[in-house]
Amino acid sequence: MAVIWLLFFIKTICNKMFIFYHAMKVKIPITTNALCVDASCTGNPWVMEYRAVDLKTRKEVFRSPVYSMGTNNIGEFLAIYEALRYIEQLEKTHNSHAPSSSSPNKYECIFSDSETAIAWMRSKKIKTTLQYTKETKQLLTKLQDALTRIKTHDFTIPIRKRETEIRGEIPADFDRK
Repeated sequence: MAVIWLLFFIKTICNKMFIFYHAMKVKIPITTNALCVDASCTGNPWVMEYRAVDLKTRKEVFRSPVYSMGTNNIGEFLAIYEALRYIEQLEKTHNSHAPSSSSPNKYECIFSDSETAIAWMRSKKIKTTLQYTKETKQLLTKLQDALTRIKTHDFTIPIRKRETEIRGEIPADFDRK
């Protein structure tokens, strides 16, 4: 029995060392001042929603309405966009109340587990096959508005890929897998 516990202990220590080594190798920033975003789509396309969670407090910051028809990639993209807008609004509110203050931003970055959504943000282009219908009109209008704003504004907050293999599931995950 002692041998089994010893092997379990050694395996646990080795796993932790591997995770630490890998985290240092990919240079994952150590920050808890971040928003984590995620989307949930119960089919693709189908019912979709997205949200943001404060990494430090693990509290939900915002949640979208439930859209009757959408895709996961659109949800992930809009979650990042809404997080950018949320942070922008916080900064405006802070600056209007204390213009002489030079306190740092509350959020240092936005974490997303979607490589596609991050790529869409960087390229300022999207690629979707979701058809324009009565069901998708509201969502696709919001998507077009977001895309227009992204093309005409410079957002300075970094958008980073959440290394889920190392750090585990993103805190904004809906846990519906």
